[in-house]
Amino acid sequence: MKNQKLSKFLQKFEKKSDTIYAYPGSGGYWSNLSKDENSDLVKLLKKHTTREAILIKKPMIADVIFSEKRSVGLELLRLSGSETAIDLGCMWGAITIPLAKQVDYVLGVDQTTESLKFSEARLKEEGIKNVSFLNGNLRDLVFPKKTFDIAIVNGVLEWVPEIEDIELKNYWYKKISRKSYGNPRKIQFDFLKNINEGLTDDGRLMLAIENRYDYKMFFGTRDPHTGTMFTTIVPRWVANIISQIFRKREYRPWIYSFYGTKKLLKEAGYSNVTLYSCWPDYRYPEFITKYGEVNEHFSPTPIRADGKITIKRLIANRVEWILFKVFNFQFFAPSIIVIAKK
Repeated sequence: MKNQKLSKFLQKFEKKSDTIYAYPGSGGYWSNLSKDENSDLVKLLKKHTTREAILIKKPMIADVIFSEKRSVGLELLRLSGSETAIDLGCMWGAITIPLAKQVDYVLGVDQTTESLKFSEARLKEEGIKNVSFLNGNLRDLVFPKKTFDIAIVNGVLEWVPEIEDIELKNYWYKKISRKSYGNPRKIQFDFLKNINEGLTDDGRLMLAIENRYDYKMFFGTRDPHTGTMFTTIVPRWVANIISQIFRKREYRPWIYSFYGTKKLLKEAGYSNVTLYSCWPDYRYPEFITKYGEVNEHFSPTPIRADGKITIKRLIANRVEWILFKVFNFQFFAPSIIVIAKK
């Protein structure tokens, strides 16, 4: 590791394995899988590769982990290969692994121990040796100043205000009362400011998140974080009422418009905030366009699925054609990717 500041930082913590360090008070849980499912998945790694284990335990999320599309947004960073990077909320390494192949060193951070064990197994399978992991809660971490050239916050910012464990399928579908404190935006602001202070003078942040005003939300598509309808597009106090009625808890996973995202980053100390529109979403991006510019290659949602025309896809195709192909109304694009300089 060339970055001596990062090396000294990690040496302060207990080393749990070859690559995993534990931040004081580490722990917590956020995963698409239940705790039992994640435990079983880790056990499978004793006799199976990571891909085999996922296909045995949860084949429907294989693309979430292994799809090459997951890391397409990294191209916006124009990496030189000499950078020290941090991937916050790294989970199963969907960004960490391809990022490690393009930079000098990566520190992946996640609160879920099982996810880090899975990612560590992936490193060994691919012979990657320039990655370390830190097991800790993202809200609690304090990094040494001017340490990282690149910071990745991919599908993470909206979850930072949630202070209790999350088993996603239970969080999404069920009425579950949860503890909460503080204003979600203030918590997200503090998180982003902490990252900013950890960046070098020429450091950059790549942030990916859903657009609050994704056009589909106006048609009753469920909030991707709570499973409720219209909560992203209505005022926050109304979203709280909806969430209390249908989920018995405060509405916490805040997302923003293009303007709102840029404003939050500017307030947190970032300069030269460049926005990109992303289709069909930031997870599996097929079209990425600098906000406001025209993407001549953009193609709306195909009307066919499995060889059949569906009404839902037909409506989406026509709406997207009008919004983005005819009028270029990117205000309603599904996802936002941001490259922001310190």
